[in-house]
Amino acid sequence: MLKKFKNFFSNKKAKFDFEEQQVRLADQHFILRKAVQKDAIQYMKIQETIYPIPVPWPVDIVEMEIDNRNALYLSLVDQAKVIAFIGVSLSDKKEAHITNLAVHADYHNLGIGHLLLNQVFKYCRQREYQKMSLEVDVTNSSALALYDAFGFKVRTVHKKYYLRNHHDAWEMVVDL
Repeated sequence: MLKKFKNFFSNKKAKFDFEEQQVRLADQHFILRKAVQKDAIQYMKIQETIYPIPVPWPVDIVEMEIDNRNALYLSLVDQAKVIAFIGVSLSDKKEAHITNLAVHADYHNLGIGHLLLNQVFKYCRQREYQKMSLEVDVTNSSALALYDAFGFKVRTVHKKYYLRNHHDAWEMVVDL
């Protein structure tokens, strides 16, 4: 999994800006903003609500990704608490790649995954990306349903892709 990111880590100033916005879902108000370093600990807490320990992304990788100048990480905030996040690698000029999407278990089924994907799709279309790709655990039925709703199709299968459980991953792609 980290092989794709080995050339992307950098401490240089971020080149992908995002304007903070207020969003409303299911009669609740949230703030959607670009991630900051202090979000890393909250990202870990979100992962702990949805994945078995050890979580897929350790805190040092999360911190590096938030600072990655070739990626954009967005945090969805409810009353100063990060409740969801999405990351997208923007190093390829034609194909953006979703690196991570997670929603705190207490906030499932509110449409947050749809909101985050819509925001990333809009962002990438405005910058003329042609495709969006991602990897997903073949056993993650809720994620697969979300990606299917956005038109993602399987491009290839990665056998035993996930180190912690040896599940296969589908590499999926959609035209923007």
